[in-house]
Amino acid sequence: MRPLIGVVGRMDYSTGRLFLDSTHLRSILSVGGLPSVFGVTGNPQNVLEHVDGVLLIEGPDVHPKAYGEDPSESVKYVDVVRDEFEIRLVQLAVEKGVPLLGIGRGMQVINVALGGTLYQDVREIPKAIKHDWDPGSMDPHQRVHGLRIKTSSMLYELLKGVLNIEGTNEVFMRVNSFHHQAVKRVGDGLKPVAYADDGLTEAVEGEDGFVLGVQWQAEYLPEMGAVFEAFVRAAEGYRSERLELSRRELEAAVREELGENRHSSDTSDSPPDTSQT
Repeated sequence: MRPLIGVVGRMDYSTGRLFLDSTHLRSILSVGGLPSVFGVTGNPQNVLEHVDGVLLIEGPDVHPKAYGEDPSESVKYVDVVRDEFEIRLVQLAVEKGVPLLGIGRGMQVINVALGGTLYQDVREIPKAIKHDWDPGSMDPHQRVHGLRIKTSSMLYELLKGVLNIEGTNEVFMRVNSFHHQAVKRVGDGLKPVAYADDGLTEAVEGEDGFVLGVQWQAEYLPEMGAVFEAFVRAAEGYRSERLELSRRELEAAVREELGENRHSSDTSDSPPDTSQT
């Protein structure tokens, strides 16, 4: 059975419609996963009871209140309900060891959920390059800026077969870019592993398990298939571990019940006490 990947969709509150770019679904299906789209009105715990991995995708700005700031004029549009749902979902997933992949906003949510902060707008950064290209007016497959990836990272290990190796400590590639917020202080248990030409953090990963966030839209870049494949394989491993744990718990419960029944039977079969005083 394919591992089930939970994808949090975008909500149109005016119509009640839940939607997302089908490219995400094709990326999961192409490497053996089974995507399932969830809304943000339920309990994150219920989602994690059913899925083997979680994919967080692009969307509105993360409201600055999530990392202790007031919104500046640069904040465009927000979905506080989605913020709260996804932040709690990330926290619970990390506790349980559920594989996490964050793309675009998804990377920012992972960072905030683990105590990090964001630049409300990349223009806060001195000498920032252009990151906020318009996805509605250009081909999302276009690579508009460079970045460097640390060779000591999981991300490098996943992509090293397709990367341009130009040094011993870092490698370089080019990516698309459709964001105006970005990681500022990195969250607890995360480490930055890729940087844009202006020094902006473009990818983070966890110190344990499969937790990875990339700022670019990975679903449009062919070489990122290796990232989706590794994510789905991690979800497959998590599913196997969960099933094995359930099997052991069931066997323990059966043994305990059999032991109680045997004890009860032994007691009932004992001969009656006929001694008299």
